[in-house]
Amino acid sequence: MSREFYKENKISILNSLNSDSDQGLNKTQVEKKREKFGLNKLQEKRGVSVWQILLNQLKDLIIIILIIAAVLAFLIGDTLEGYAILAVIVFNTIIGFVTEYRAQKAVASLKNVLSKKALVIRDGKKQEIEAVDLVPGDIIFIEEGDQIPADARLIDTNNLTVNEASLTGESESVAKEAEAQFDSKKTLAERNNMVYMGTTAARGKGKAVVTAIAEETEIGKIGAMLDETKEGKTPLEKRLERLGKSLIKITLAVIAVLTILGIFMGRPVYDTVKTGIALAIAAVPEGLPIIATVTLAIGMKKMVEHNALVRELLAVETLGSVTSICTDKTGTITENQMTLRKIYLNDHLIEISGTGYQPEGDFLLAGEKIEPAVEAGLELTLKSGLLCTSAELTKEDGAYKVLGEATEGALLTAGRKAGFSKESLKNKGYQKLAEIPFNSDYMYMAVSYVLPEGKEHLYLKGSPDVVLEMCDSIMLNGEQKELTAAKINEIQQKNKKLGEEGLRILGVAYKEGKNLDSEEKLQTEIKSSLTFLALSAIIDPPRESVKEAIKETKKAGIKTKMITGDQMDTAAAIAREVGITDSDSVISGQQISQASAEELRELIKNNSVFSRVTPENKLQIIDALNQEEEITAMTGDGVNDAPALKKADIGVSMGKRGTTVAREASDMVLLDDDFATIVTAVREGRVIFDNIQKFIYFLFSNNLSKIIYIFLGIIFNLPLPLLAMQILWINVVIDVFPALSLAWEKEENNIMEREATTERNIMNRAFKKKVSLHSLILAAGPMLLYLWSLNTDYSLELSRTLSFAALSFIQLFHVFNARRKSGLAFDKTLLENYYLWLAVGIGIVFQLAAIYLGPLQKILSTVAIPIELLLPTAAAIILPMFLIQLMNIFAGRDKK
Repeated sequence: MSREFYKENKISILNSLNSDSDQGLNKTQVEKKREKFGLNKLQEKRGVSVWQILLNQLKDLIIIILIIAAVLAFLIGDTLEGYAILAVIVFNTIIGFVTEYRAQKAVASLKNVLSKKALVIRDGKKQEIEAVDLVPGDIIFIEEGDQIPADARLIDTNNLTVNEASLTGESESVAKEAEAQFDSKKTLAERNNMVYMGTTAARGKGKAVVTAIAEETEIGKIGAMLDETKEGKTPLEKRLERLGKSLIKITLAVIAVLTILGIFMGRPVYDTVKTGIALAIAAVPEGLPIIATVTLAIGMKKMVEHNALVRELLAVETLGSVTSICTDKTGTITENQMTLRKIYLNDHLIEISGTGYQPEGDFLLAGEKIEPAVEAGLELTLKSGLLCTSAELTKEDGAYKVLGEATEGALLTAGRKAGFSKESLKNKGYQKLAEIPFNSDYMYMAVSYVLPEGKEHLYLKGSPDVVLEMCDSIMLNGEQKELTAAKINEIQQKNKKLGEEGLRILGVAYKEGKNLDSEEKLQTEIKSSLTFLALSAIIDPPRESVKEAIKETKKAGIKTKMITGDQMDTAAAIAREVGITDSDSVISGQQISQASAEELRELIKNNSVFSRVTPENKLQIIDALNQEEEITAMTGDGVNDAPALKKADIGVSMGKRGTTVAREASDMVLLDDDFATIVTAVREGRVIFDNIQKFIYFLFSNNLSKIIYIFLGIIFNLPLPLLAMQILWINVVIDVFPALSLAWEKEENNIMEREATTERNIMNRAFKKKVSLHSLILAAGPMLLYLWSLNTDYSLELSRTLSFAALSFIQLFHVFNARRKSGLAFDKTLLENYYLWLAVGIGIVFQLAAIYLGPLQKILSTVAIPIELLLPTAAAIILPMFLIQLMNIFAGRDKK
């Protein structure tokens, strides 16, 4: 069990580490400790190598079956077929490799690094060193904006607050206090006498003794947990694996049945075995890996256009299978930019529109727009809040950001919405005199200014209860009145109600005075009477796109669960506002930790909001959902999210504010950090899965129809209706391009209204039934034409050419049947997929060339079809098409 430094006295920690708060470590101590503990450097996860990406393309079961098919082709002497299959494998590998390699490179370009420098004291001298050279016992100095270089116990603080969102998920900065000490167990978010590697000082200063470096830090422990977390197969991997197994069974069955049947009917053994192997090769859809890879690559490209960067091809389809989305709150559901939303002034609430630090928005009273200068006391309240800050609002690359406390950024932004800023007031003659910095002990901040007309004002903000105690008057409608006990109670009740809405409340007060030019004089004035102005209610607001996105997930049967390190009230309020839940029920991380396996499953199943969770709790939630056969998407940006991101079926990290660790553990990166982008990606994932199902149906029904076709030829004791090269021609040349064109099919109308399903098997009973029936119909037309041709005394060569032509064209046009799961395929969307028409056009040209072009006639053993035989050939193609369309229309009506 690791040492709990937050429970120990800082003096005893210094003694146990042989360190001195004033002198630090000496050179000898540093060398000994470095020899013992090593460098302060986290082990970097090795990126996916080029060879690994290449190997990933070849380990698919269907690719393995194709390799076996190529070997069999060479063994039976059909070298042309063997080379054709190998060409398919190489082409598929190149497409998959290039696409995944580009995605990995894109993710690598997003990388950020941990702190590189540290300010320490060694041998009694302050010096800046490389952060990797820190050792336990080093005394480090922390200033505003610094990234903490190691885990450390604070020994001195001055108004220090630290943003720990990357580690705890807590959106607000945490006030730190060196003198704090605890007897009981505390979560990371509650240990305010410690600072941790990878977090950032938002305000103030501190001095600390390093207690842990590298893998022993909290961030390092999470990295170890990440290594232990096993990554499961994606739903598509499982589906294709099952598909591959089904193909092996079909292939072996085809060889066995046809060989036995052929020998039983007196056919030559060698020819029968060769035909069986040729048909087995035909049973394998050579184009499937290429088409699946290209379809997923197209999906990858589309998702990037919608700000979702998917790292691996197979993860693209996983999104379409998601049944539960576990989402972080801060920055995903919310803006991660604190916003002043309401002001309680003059006994009524003024609402402020706009979100984040973009200074655009209106002030609204009872829904009507008002001007701050007109509403009594509003401009004074806004100026008081704005001037009583130490943060700065800056603009970089067109976007506003806050240097300092996020809460103060909300006050600065609200002032700009009213038309003024610190700079503009300074230019008008406002001059700062003195300041009392915010301190977590007394919970307020105060400043004094001399105004252009010579008056001096004291402005103060802080905890409402603390501020009210300092006031004996209140500003109401521009008049200063006595602050009665009844009025105090009324303000406290409003403060409570706003707090229950998840808002962070600040009280704002002011006073006119004289000679307010030092901190001591400010302290004296504060002890006398102040005038209460207003309550300012601040929140990290939900993104505008989230409500609609949540509605869409509900319609799609996808459950959304919000998992956050934030407080329960804030989590519940945000979840209610965006529509994740309509109840106040929030499950804490402590409840999750204490629950049994069965209780945990019930808690996770019946609740949607989880607060104060640890990295272990997140893993528990994902595990519980996986046990319920849910397909999970997990979002996160911090190091604490990484194990759960890896464990989920699809991990989704943030591109703007996400840590490197989180990105490397995830399958997809949101380039805009927006929850709505996940829903867009889910929609695209469903389209991709639909299209995968469509081309699998197309290829399998075509391939099975060829098997049925040959099987019928043997049953009727006919000469083989198709030769091996003709089978391969249809498989590779005729089938591939139309199947590929299905990758560009637009979404069907009800795609986000279908219930999310955990069905992991593409070849379910309904699919097999549909493929079998349609395959029989596809084979029937060409077989009747072949029988008619042989019985009309046409030559075997011509009859076989008619058979080859009819089957090729019917399988080419079968793509129109495949483009809709049910209903009429020839609808108004038919002209939208230009690639489909291009593929059909190419197929027609190739097939005509196969029949009428001399060199291809020799390779494929075909002859030119006379004009008088075109009509019966057309009939053999059109009638099966018409019958399948009729069946699809009735199937569509049944579903309605």
